[in-house]
Amino acid sequence: MARADKQGPHRVAFERNKKRILKTKHTCGICGQDVDKTLAYPHPLSPVIDHIIPVSKGGHPSSLENLQLSHMGCNRQKSDKMFENPSEPKVLGNR
Repeated sequence: MARADKQGPHRVAFERNKKRILKTKHTCGICGQDVDKTLAYPHPLSPVIDHIIPVSKGGHPSSLENLQLSHMGCNRQKSDKMFENPSEPKVLGNR
């Protein structure tokens, strides 16, 4: 089964919010460093949209409040973990 932000009713809202975040945000929500939006996948510092509370842990798939800009590498390391404070990563939950 595909995630709700990849297809279905949340897809349009996710894409709209993704564009808004890419226009207005400039720092990674996980590591706090600047994100170079000229870099493209698969570069580890390329920009991606991260779910603050992972969809697999009950996070809303398209809510602007649950989305943040991040580096692809930071997002992959975070995976489906949740942090109490992104500036001081302390794992709250994991698989």
